[in-house]
Amino acid sequence: MKRNVPAFQAASLIPEAPVAIKTGYRILLWGVPLLAGVYFLVGMSTPLLIRYGQSQAESVLSLYSHFCHQILERSFVIGGTPLGLCSRCTGFYGGLLGGSLAVAMDGDKRSLGLRSLALLIAPALIDFWFDRSSLVWGSNVLRCLSGLLAGIGVVGFAFPRLLWAARR
Repeated sequence: MKRNVPAFQAASLIPEAPVAIKTGYRILLWGVPLLAGVYFLVGMSTPLLIRYGQSQAESVLSLYSHFCHQILERSFVIGGTPLGLCSRCTGFYGGLLGGSLAVAMDGDKRSLGLRSLALLIAPALIDFWFDRSSLVWGSNVLRCLSGLLAGIGVVGFAFPRLLWAARR
C-alpha cells in the first residue's frame, strides 16, 4: 500500500544528491584558499603581535615551530622580530594561498601535469640541497621564490584534482 506524502515534505527530508555535491564542492572550492590564507597570515603576524604587546606571538611561534625550523638567519625579520615561518616556508605557503585562489577563480578546468609540477618544485629542491651541502649559501629572497614556485606547483597539481574528485 502506497502512502501519500506531500512532495514538499519528502523533498525537505532528503536533499537531492546534486545539491549536496554542489554544496560540498563550493565549501572545498573556497575553504582551501580560506584555510591557506589564515595559516599564511597568522604565520606572518608575529612582528605585529609583538609590536602591539600581544602575548599570542609566542603561541604562534611555538605552533609554527612544529612545521618550520624558524632559523633566524633563514627567516625574514620585520622590526627586529622574525616571522613565524622561514623564508622558504613563507614563499611556499604564500604560493599555496595564491595558487589556491587562482584555482578557485578558475575552477577545476585546468590542472598542472607531472612535468610542470617537477619543474616548479625543482628550484626548491636544488636550493634545499645547496643549503644542506654547504656548497653555496642562498639568500632569503631566493629561498622565498623557490618556495613560492613549489607552493604554486603543489596546489596547481593537487587542488584541481581534488575538486574534480569532489564533483564526481
